[in-house]
Amino acid sequence: MRTLATIAALLLSAASQAGNVCDRTPEVRDAIMDAVDAEDCWYVRLASVYRLPIVEKGLTALQADDFDGLTGLAGLELRGNQLTSLPEGLFDGLYSLQSLSLSSNQLTALPEGVFDDLDLEHLGLDYNQLTSLPEGCSMGCPACNRCG
Repeated sequence: MRTLATIAALLLSAASQAGNVCDRTPEVRDAIMDAVDAEDCWYVRLASVYRLPIVEKGLTALQADDFDGLTGLAGLELRGNQLTSLPEGLFDGLYSLQSLSLSSNQLTALPEGVFDDLDLEHLGLDYNQLTSLPEGCSMGCPACNRCG
């Protein structure tokens, strides 16, 4: 027979694996909940989020785990915010991501290898304050059209 503590631990583990988005950056949390039409941030089917627009929300910072579990995410729009930097590992595990827009922010630099896990068809970095592009991203790179 399982103890109450064991059952509580199993439920907490299941909830976190199922998609607790409550502790994410508020703008990210709200966009995920809108994308799946959820009313409670404790249980969200993250794999069902296909597109996530977080556009012109005044977003100034992101947490490294904000997009964890979004395995089905194909499009992420973060354009028109006030991001000055990105945390390392932000896009890790987003293997389905095809389109990423970071345009019209205030990015001055990007973390080393920030796009390494991605197989993007479109990457928008225009209208930022970048002085250099990450390794592997150049004006001739098909995924990096409109970089700069």
